[in-house]
Amino acid sequence: MKRNFIWSLLAVLVVLSMSLVACSSSSQTTTTTTSATTTTTQPTTNPTPANIKIGVVISTTGPDASNGIPSQFGFQLAVDDINKTGGVFVKAYNKKIPLELDIRDGQTDPEKIIAAAEQVNADGCSVAVGTTLVSAASDIFEKNKLPVVVDQETVNSLQERGFKYFFNTDKMNTGMSAAMFQLFGSLPTGTVPTKWAILEEQSDWITELAGFMKQDAAKQGITISYEGQYQMLAPDMTQIILGAKNSGAEVIVAAPTTPDGITILKQMLQLDYHPKAVIFFRADDDPSWGDLGALGNYVIGSPQWHPGMNSKDPAVQALVAAWKAKTGKDGGHPCIGPTYASIQIVAAAIEKAGSLDRDAIRNAIAATDMNTVIGPIKFAANGTNTHPVLDMVQWQNGVMYLVWPIGPNNDTKPLIFPIPQQ
Repeated sequence: MKRNFIWSLLAVLVVLSMSLVACSSSSQTTTTTTSATTTTTQPTTNPTPANIKIGVVISTTGPDASNGIPSQFGFQLAVDDINKTGGVFVKAYNKKIPLELDIRDGQTDPEKIIAAAEQVNADGCSVAVGTTLVSAASDIFEKNKLPVVVDQETVNSLQERGFKYFFNTDKMNTGMSAAMFQLFGSLPTGTVPTKWAILEEQSDWITELAGFMKQDAAKQGITISYEGQYQMLAPDMTQIILGAKNSGAEVIVAAPTTPDGITILKQMLQLDYHPKAVIFFRADDDPSWGDLGALGNYVIGSPQWHPGMNSKDPAVQALVAAWKAKTGKDGGHPCIGPTYASIQIVAAAIEKAGSLDRDAIRNAIAATDMNTVIGPIKFAANGTNTHPVLDMVQWQNGVMYLVWPIGPNNDTKPLIFPIPQQ
């Protein structure tokens, strides 16, 4: 009987022990579940960034600094103007956030341009802008899915590669050729020169440009009487100059660097060659060309923009006034309008996207349809501007004047043609 009692007691203890374990386990489970529920119901919000970073890939040193430095001015002026009102409204944060430029110097070196593009990506920029040579980093922007708006890039074949994140506000090589023949097509009947010579620097973009010029010339009944090639910074251009002269070419067309343009003009004088017109894409885009005096006079060019375009627009006038306040120079600079416009585009895209997500900003840029300081901007499916500025300028007495297109809002001067012979 004692044994039965003992076994009964043991049975009761076992039951009690199991009950206590069960209660303990149930209590722990309840505590854990409650804790997990509390954690998931806590609000999760990202802190508002102090600034919106915009990557800037330009060359403020090296041969291209003459474009890079005024371009930096245009970018910064646009940011300063936007920040005066608090910045850009971003719906995700329900407030305006100031813009900040993350400037990286590509030093006019394609490899360093690529490194600069990688750096602005590593810095966490939501979007980027850039100027000449940024095409060298086009694959980097695409790989990193970092949208970029560029100017001073004209290569058609680059835009035909199917990039999703690379947008260009400039006229393409097709546009440069079209603008040139529009200008000469406006001359009185019977005065359009019919024999032209093309002097080609041996580089891909100029070879492409020359191809479009030959196509357009044929449509206008113009003969390319001579086509000569040279290496950049070649000290002796006499062979190609004589080739053009002996072919009877009335017009010289080239896209030289500024030093090569000067060499060509000097050696033309030495060889007593005086064509009716000289057209230099690139070489004479910078206002410092006026310092050449008589040597650089009457040369025709086609920068991306000229302040004579829409000169009555208060925004254009403000831009020119800001440049004069900064440098003491009249007439603005061809680089400052396009770079200012690039910031206008990305700021509008950020606001439309409502967040700092790169893909959202990219999609907003692709849908751009707005008026900027350089005129209307709308992007085609390949990222090119469907409303490029097809302008032509001419240097007259040390001043770069807009000579095409003629319009009620444009401050244009008559083209001096043919070049006066002394």
